[in-house]
Amino acid sequence: MIISSMSCTLVFLLFLTLPGLAQQSPQKIDVARLGPQPGQAVPDFRLQDAQGKVWTRDSIVGPRGAMLVFSRSVDWCPYCKTQMIELQGRLGELKEKGLGLAVITYDSPAIMADFSRRRGITFPLLSDPGSLTIKAYGILNTTVAAGTSNYGIPFPGTLLIDRSGKVTSRFFEEAYQERNTVSTIMIALGNAGTPATAKRIETDHLDITTYASDEVVAPGSLFSVVFDVKPGAGIHVYAPGAKDYRIINLRIDANPVLTTRALQYPASEIYHFKPLDERVPVFQKPFRLVQGMAVSTSPAARAALKGVETMTITGTLDYQACDDRLCFTPRSIPVSYTVKLRQLDTERATVPK
Repeated sequence: MIISSMSCTLVFLLFLTLPGLAQQSPQKIDVARLGPQPGQAVPDFRLQDAQGKVWTRDSIVGPRGAMLVFSRSVDWCPYCKTQMIELQGRLGELKEKGLGLAVITYDSPAIMADFSRRRGITFPLLSDPGSLTIKAYGILNTTVAAGTSNYGIPFPGTLLIDRSGKVTSRFFEEAYQERNTVSTIMIALGNAGTPATAKRIETDHLDITTYASDEVVAPGSLFSVVFDVKPGAGIHVYAPGAKDYRIINLRIDANPVLTTRALQYPASEIYHFKPLDERVPVFQKPFRLVQGMAVSTSPAARAALKGVETMTITGTLDYQACDDRLCFTPRSIPVSYTVKLRQLDTERATVPK
C-alpha cells in the first residue's frame, strides 16, 4: 500500500462505545435469508421524510424501479452516514438509470433533517416510527435487546425493486460495517458503464480494459476492480476447472488495510483440443473478471489509515494464452489503482434524540 498524508487527523470511533452495542448478542444471523427475496413483492409503507413529506413504496419508484436502502442510523452510525454521502454523490447516475432512491432508518425526522442539512442530502431519508416497516420487511436486528437505545435498527442492506414492487436483486452483508457502493451494485447487475479513468492494456493475445469501480472509498466500502478481457482471434485462456493448465487469475498484493474476496469469473465454455481429444473450460469470447474488496474496519487498519487521503492497490494478472496449435509463454501483467479515501462521518446530531 502507498499512502499519502494530510494535515487533518482522521478520527475513528471505537464502536464498543456506540449506544446499546454492549448489549448485542453474539447470535449468528444468516442475513441472506432475511427479508424479501428476488421475485417477492415488498410491503408498501407510508413514511415521513426529513421535511415531513409522506412517501409510499410506489411514490419512490422511478421509471425502472427503485433502490431501497435500510440503514442503522444517521446519528450514531458512521458507516451509515458515510454511505449516505456516497449515495448522494451517485444520485444523478441513479436517476439517469430510471431508479428512485430512499433510505429507511428508525431515526426521528428531526435527526434526519439535521443530518440532511449538514451533509446536503436531497433524496428521501424516511423515518420509521417503532420500526414497523423494518419489522414488516423482516429485517429487524434481533441481536439488539429491547429497551436499549439502538433497538429497532435493521440489518443494513439494499433492495432493488421493479415498478411493481418486486425484488429484482438484494445486497446484504454479514458485517454491518460493510456497504456495497452504487458502482459495485451496478457492476453486479451488468448495468455499469466504463469510466473515463479505465486503463487499456494490449498484449499479443489479449485486449484488456481495467479499472477500480470507485474513485473514492471509505472504511467498510465494498468496491471492485474490473477486467474486461477480449481474446485475440483464435486465442483462448483457461477458466477455473481446467486441470494441468494455468488459469487466468488476479493476485492482489498483500495490503494490511484491504480485505479481498474471491475473484468472480463468468461462465466458461468447453474447448475441444483435437490433437489430444481433450475438452477443457476456457474463455475465448470477451469476458469480465471482478475482484471484490473492502477497506478494512479492523482496529489495526483504522490506526494505519489515520491521516491518509489516498490508497494505491497493486497486483498482477496472470494468464497463459493458447491457440489451436500451441500455448504461448505465460504472462504476468502488473496493475495498480489509486483511490481517494473518504473519512468516516463521526459527527452526531445536534437536535434532541
